[in-house]
Amino acid sequence: MELKFKKRFFLISMIIGISFLASYKSITFQSKAINEEELGVLRDIVLADSLPIIYYKTTISDINQPLSRHLFYLSDFDICNSLVNMDSMALDREERNYLVERFSTMEIANVNKLVREPKNHTLKKLQGHDWLVISLPVVFRDGKYAIYYSKGEYSGQFILMKNIDGSWKDVCYYSIWNE
Repeated sequence: MELKFKKRFFLISMIIGISFLASYKSITFQSKAINEEELGVLRDIVLADSLPIIYYKTTISDINQPLSRHLFYLSDFDICNSLVNMDSMALDREERNYLVERFSTMEIANVNKLVREPKNHTLKKLQGHDWLVISLPVVFRDGKYAIYYSKGEYSGQFILMKNIDGSWKDVCYYSIWNE
């Protein structure tokens, strides 16, 4: 009798544990999922004619640090120097925390699976000098601005974009490193 009880208890515990793990994974995955606004920005970035060819996998780190860390340690984060660029903006603490959180929950994604266009616009191998590796974009300020990370062979920077008449345009960038 006691053996049956232990088996049932073990089985019920396993079911509860698996259910908890499945629900936790579902919640975690939902917070990391790219939303429709961000997908639209990604599509505009990938299909822009002025950019070099983009690597097919997104990035979540650079210089051996997660992208969120580059944002977190910047105090008074002024995207692009406001003395140089009129479209620059300073982020308040709440906005910076939101961007840090979104960048910290990003996962590496296959751009070709997210941007399904008839023509493949991405590279499978990083050859030559005319390529970029980008992060997924984060949309903020009620869909008026977006920011993403871009790195090439000689530099890495956060790029601020603005939604102008339904189209995303680069405004300026904040350099993290240059060679």
